[in-house]
Amino acid sequence: MNNLKKIFGIAFLLILQSCYFGAGLVEKEITDDYFLFANNSLDEMSIWFKTEKYSNRLIVPETVFALGENGDFIIAKSHPKNLENGINKSVTYYHIIEVDKKSTEQSPNLTLEQFESKRKRLNIPKDLDFDIVYEELE
Repeated sequence: MNNLKKIFGIAFLLILQSCYFGAGLVEKEITDDYFLFANNSLDEMSIWFKTEKYSNRLIVPETVFALGENGDFIIAKSHPKNLENGINKSVTYYHIIEVDKKSTEQSPNLTLEQFESKRKRLNIPKDLDFDIVYEELE
């Protein structure tokens, strides 16, 4: 009888553990249509757009390390990442997402100068700053 209890106990724990799979390390809603996501490690941090109920599109690829939003715009910073060398922290890309545009066509991989110019052109308020910062990825 004790062996049977152990077997059922182990099986029960495995079933409970399997319910956990699919949950990401970071799943943070930025706005109704955009979210920050990292599945297994923080260096997978990216921004996604909810295109349909069960469909999402990648907007800003790995590795996002800072972002801010005000309902109209999302601004983000990222470092490029590749499989061979990992995160290249010597390069920083800037991103502007126009929330009302609700599109996967946004402004990716801007230099600081391009970002500041586009920010001015779109009249993005100066008080919109990078409020969320993952310092370990910075």
